[in-house]
Amino acid sequence: MKLSDIILGEQTNRPKAVIMAGGAGSGKTYLLNQLNLDSLTQFNPDKYVEDPDHPYHNNLGAASRQVAKDVEAAANVNTSFVWDTTASGKEFDRIFNSLLKSGYEVYMVMVYTHPMISYISNFKRGRNIPASSVFSTWRNAYQKIGDFRKKLKGNLSIFVNDRGGEFKKEIEGFNTAAKNGVNGIKDYLKAYNDRTGAGKSSFFKPVQMSQEEEQEFNKAVVNIDYNKDNRSEDKALKQAFLKTYQKIGTGPGEDKLRDVVKKYRDSKQKRDKDNDAVLDSIADMLYSPEFQELLQHSSPAEIDQKVQAFL
Repeated sequence: MKLSDIILGEQTNRPKAVIMAGGAGSGKTYLLNQLNLDSLTQFNPDKYVEDPDHPYHNNLGAASRQVAKDVEAAANVNTSFVWDTTASGKEFDRIFNSLLKSGYEVYMVMVYTHPMISYISNFKRGRNIPASSVFSTWRNAYQKIGDFRKKLKGNLSIFVNDRGGEFKKEIEGFNTAAKNGVNGIKDYLKAYNDRTGAGKSSFFKPVQMSQEEEQEFNKAVVNIDYNKDNRSEDKALKQAFLKTYQKIGTGPGEDKLRDVVKKYRDSKQKRDKDNDAVLDSIADMLYSPEFQELLQHSSPAEIDQKVQAFL
């Protein structure tokens, strides 16, 4: 047997991964349904999130962590698979790089859509992640397109999903707002949310309290200056109260409750700063000629042809 035949055989038998990547609400499932990939094992957190009988029902964080474990388990036995992911975050980067180092052949199908389409799509479906997560996953996924293309040596296709122009007006409004930077985008989103009711995550879980606990909590916070209309601040305060009340039958005291409010607001201030940085990056990307040149659109049929050739 020739050395070239041995090498060719090793290459042919290498496990393969098709990564369906893209921001929240970009349309990954829509495109996946048009690709002939049913013969491969598929990993998607939606499998757990949408199953009312599963412990991770409506728990995207836990579902995503489980899928990461599922992918690594499949990789340990050289299984070929499809992975539906936002392709953002340190955990994705770690597993992605591990696949390449372990000998996997990887093809990425990046589904791109405008950030406003991601936002609208996210809040139109039954389950929706927080607004800040929509934009951070958008930025984190698409800013790495160039790096992905290099690492995958061209094994990357991009599907630009414009939803047939359905949201042309909203896209134009967002783009105009982006010219005024972060504050322009935030003002535009506030007006959109006020008009449509969008902006709140379905994954938010309020604190459950008995009638007695609710009464005692209300007594404990009479002198506490906090924003009752901010459901996250309200939740942080109630959790702190219950932690002590359920142990010793009384709240932690006003000083500690004030500390909870301060800690929450300090943390929120940092998150707001981080979110502003994300929006600033998005504004830059939308008006970057270099970024726009990376978005080389392929049709579903063209992508399927390339993926089948890869497999």
